[in-house]
Amino acid sequence: MKCENCNNQEATVHYTEIEGAEKHEIHLCEECYRQKAAPVQQVADLGEMLKTLLHGAIKEQGAASKALCPTCGISLAEFRGTGRFGCPNDYKVFQDAITPLLEKIQHGVRHVGTVPSRAGLELEKENELIRLRRELERAVQREEYEEAAKIRDRIRELAEHDGD
Repeated sequence: MKCENCNNQEATVHYTEIEGAEKHEIHLCEECYRQKAAPVQQVADLGEMLKTLLHGAIKEQGAASKALCPTCGISLAEFRGTGRFGCPNDYKVFQDAITPLLEKIQHGVRHVGTVPSRAGLELEKENELIRLRRELERAVQREEYEEAAKIRDRIRELAEHDGD
């Protein structure tokens, strides 16, 4: 089959475009595909898309914009910059700021899944590990290596008791 665009080369790329209820089979050679279709079909990075949504959806106001999570130490500004929370507790800490965003993205703000019965103790330990890792990262950034070593040892101690 010849390329539908140039009619010179063999069509090696075959795809379907859907416009409304109509389907169109497209058959292109590799060169025509690169020139016409590939730039249109670039997939957006989900993290970049989320950051864009965050910048438009979150309104930093008053104390909420300066709040830090007591578990992991992340700020609302850090969340806006990365698009990622540091721990599950961040949903509570920044609830007022992120509720409109969650409603827009997930069509609701209530978790409807289940939580294992023994998750309470594990969740506390996980939160402590998250907080300590964040603290370790900050200590290293401040070049407080003795403090970082103490934090590292505490992380190892908690991780060793993981199998108990």
